[in-house]
Amino acid sequence: MSTIGIGSSQSFWQQDQASWPQNQTNSSIAATDAVMGAMSSAEANLGKGLASIANSTALKRVNTQLSQEIQNVLSGNTGQPLSSTSSSSIPTKTVPVAATGIGTKALSVSTPLSLLGVLNGGEITVSAGANTTTYTSNGTDTVGNLLQAINANDFGNAQVTAALNHSGNLVITSKNTSDVITVGGLYASNIGFGVGNTSFKPTKKTAPAATTPAPTQSSKTSPPSTAKSYTTPATEMVSSAASLLSDSGVAGSLVNLLA
Repeated sequence: MSTIGIGSSQSFWQQDQASWPQNQTNSSIAATDAVMGAMSSAEANLGKGLASIANSTALKRVNTQLSQEIQNVLSGNTGQPLSSTSSSSIPTKTVPVAATGIGTKALSVSTPLSLLGVLNGGEITVSAGANTTTYTSNGTDTVGNLLQAINANDFGNAQVTAALNHSGNLVITSKNTSDVITVGGLYASNIGFGVGNTSFKPTKKTAPAATTPAPTQSSKTSPPSTAKSYTTPATEMVSSAASLLSDSGVAGSLVNLLA
């Protein structure tokens, strides 16, 4: 039986003592790494939390401002002073309107004149200025034939147009703004132009007048304007949430804050 001499090799105690410093160092490094990792994670979470709080505050401010802008638009407050759009400041002028006569009876293009009581040889006249159109019924003609004769551009005829409106009334209108229209003849009342509805004069109406821009005086320097600047709803609504956040003092974009 052989024996192990103490002097010939290291004992277990010596081997353990030799490896202990290395194990202690590895454990210390691992513990340090764990602490640093925890601190790094805590700092990252802190940064995200602060960014989230700042982002939430900025978003509330943006939502409040956007809601106010929408309310301004819905309430008609477009940023322009109401007095500047007063209708009294719009120049107008009076323009002539051509004479127009409207019959009082409902007709159709296919209605026979005889059915209206216009006998064979009966006359209906339409005058405008110095010209007159005279229509003579042949006993078998219709309202359409009468319209065709009035609208004919024959020499000496009255310069008018004739048509039926949506109610079937005969409408006769002058081609200029100076002639007076007169509907006559024994059978004028049969087509809706009876007593009190035979003569029609040109009228006038008010329309916006063309304006000429005032000349620019380049010799004088205008003082700096102190009036409040106004913007239109379109310009106001174009302002993005990002620009409002920037105005609120929050650095970075929404994407950066939420990252």
